[in-house]
Amino acid sequence: MTANRILDGILTVTAFLVLPIMFVTTLLLGIAVQITFGLLLLPISLVWLVLYCPMLGLSWICHKALALRNVIGIIFIPWAVVADTFVTLMPSMGELESRASKLMLCQAWPFTWEFRQFLLHRVDLESADPASVALNEVVTRMSYKNPLMQRVIMRVSNGEQLDPDV
Repeated sequence: MTANRILDGILTVTAFLVLPIMFVTTLLLGIAVQITFGLLLLPISLVWLVLYCPMLGLSWICHKALALRNVIGIIFIPWAVVADTFVTLMPSMGELESRASKLMLCQAWPFTWEFRQFLLHRVDLESADPASVALNEVVTRMSYKNPLMQRVIMRVSNGEQLDPDV
C-alpha cells in the first residue's frame, strides 16, 4: 500500500508536466495513425506490452509473496511512472474506456495483478478477502473525482464490456 501511495503522489506531480504535452502528442500520433491506416498502432501496442508485461509479472510475484510487495513496489515505481506516461501520451483512437483501464493498471501498481483480475471479472471488490479490500482502497483512490475511471469500474463490476460504441 505504501508503494501505491508514493506512486500516486509522483503521478500527481508528473501530471502537471505531462498533461500539456498530452494534447499535442495524442493529436499528432492520432493523425499519424490515420495516415498509416492504423499500422502505427502496432509499434505503439508493442511498446505498451514491453512496459506492461514486467509490471504484471512483478505484481504477480507481489501477490504470491506479500512480504515483497512494498520492496518490489517501491523499487519499480519509476517503471510504473514511465508506463503511465506512455499510456497518457499515446492516442486513444476513440477507445477512452480501454485507455482508462490501461491507466488504472499502471496507477494500481503494485496491485496491477489484482486489478487485471478485476478487469477479467475474477475478483470482486466487495469481497472480504484482504487482497480485495486493499484493491478496493486503491481503486477508490484512483477513481476519486474521475468520472471516466468511475464509469470503467462500474461497467466492469456490472460485467459489461468496455468501449461498446467503438
